[in-house]
Amino acid sequence: MAASKEDARAYAEHGYVVARELFSPDEAAAMREHYMSLRAEGPRPGDFGGTADQPEDPTHSYPRLINMHAYDVASKEWAADPRILGYIATLIDDSAVLQQSMLYFKPPGGRGQGLHQDQQYITIDPLVGMWMALDPSDEEVGCMTVAPGTHRLGMLAVQAADTSESFTDVEAVMPPSVVETPLLMAPGDVVFFHAKIVHGSYANRSADRWRRSFICHYVGAHATSFDADPGTHVSHVGRD
Repeated sequence: MAASKEDARAYAEHGYVVARELFSPDEAAAMREHYMSLRAEGPRPGDFGGTADQPEDPTHSYPRLINMHAYDVASKEWAADPRILGYIATLIDDSAVLQQSMLYFKPPGGRGQGLHQDQQYITIDPLVGMWMALDPSDEEVGCMTVAPGTHRLGMLAVQAADTSESFTDVEAVMPPSVVETPLLMAPGDVVFFHAKIVHGSYANRSADRWRRSFICHYVGAHATSFDADPGTHVSHVGRD
């Protein structure tokens, strides 16, 4: 499936575009069931990103999965779905190549992720994020939040994050003029976002709702790596 011209314009202007019902609710339900079963099989490499390895954190019992496509056939197929690859190809005018896959469970009480730019982690350009809601995603459960237009600001400085709210310990230094927009999404909705747009999420404040999401990053077939400017990469923030 290709993005429309309007979608491509929105992506260029705002740094993101939401594709409603790109996947069906039944497909999202199948993914939820699959990843809950996969998580129940036991530890996997890279489970605990950031500061998630804290026994008192609800996320500790359901840590993320990362790069599932390397060992799980279903993940590889979902990440390579033509609906996703076709959409991204239109946005970047190049073939999309999978760089990374992740699954975040975000159980009730789980922390969010500090606002950041993906290229503060992955220094490749072009780079596009794909975030699919597997559960109803709203502000109560800590939905994806974006800052429209920030992809045009270049690479922002990084600083230490408040780890009582964020499972990652680094965040972007936000210009005072930035306005955050929460993305309310239904299961199967997908947001595609530019690697320089500031985005993240807040904690899951609900008592009994999950906010599971399937996330992949893609690079263009002709992408190139770059050196991060001083102070703009997560490795530039001192840690105790």
